[in-house]
Amino acid sequence: MTDTAASASASASPAPASPSAVPAKQAKPGFTFTDPGCRTEVRVGALLILAAVFLWLWLGPQTSSRLYLVGAPLLLIGIPLQAFQAASGRPGYPWKLGLAFAILATLMWPDLRYQETLEGKVHVQPVVPLLLAAGLWILVWWPVAHARARKAPAGAFA
Repeated sequence: MTDTAASASASASPAPASPSAVPAKQAKPGFTFTDPGCRTEVRVGALLILAAVFLWLWLGPQTSSRLYLVGAPLLLIGIPLQAFQAASGRPGYPWKLGLAFAILATLMWPDLRYQETLEGKVHVQPVVPLLLAAGLWILVWWPVAHARARKAPAGAFA
C-alpha cells in the first residue's frame, strides 16, 4: 500500500529537466518592520521613538523624553534622505511605518486624556502627539519618494 502511494506521488511531480529550470528560493529575512532598502538611521530612529512612547510608564518621562530626542533627529534627517534617494531607485520607503504611527497615535489619543481636577482642563499625555508627529513626518515625505521612484529607472540603485 505504501509502494503505490510513493509511486503515485513520484509520478505526480516530475523531476525538473535541468537545475536552472528550478526557480531559486529566496531566503526570507527575519522580522523587520520596514522594507529592505530602508536607511539605518530611519530604522533606529523609529525604534527609539517606539521605545519612548511605549515604555513611558516604565522608563519615566525624563528617560522617555531623552529617547525621543535621540530618535527624532534620526527621523528628521533620514526620511528626507530616503525620499530623495528614491530618485536613484533606492527601495524601502517606510510609508507603512508612518501610517502605523499615525493610526496608533489617533487611536491612543482618547485613551490617554486626563484631568488633574474634576473641573480642570483635559490634558493629553505628551507621547501621543509625539508619535503622531513622527508618523505625519514620514507620510508628508511619501509623495516625494513615490514621485521620484516612478521617474527612476528600474534597478538604478545598487
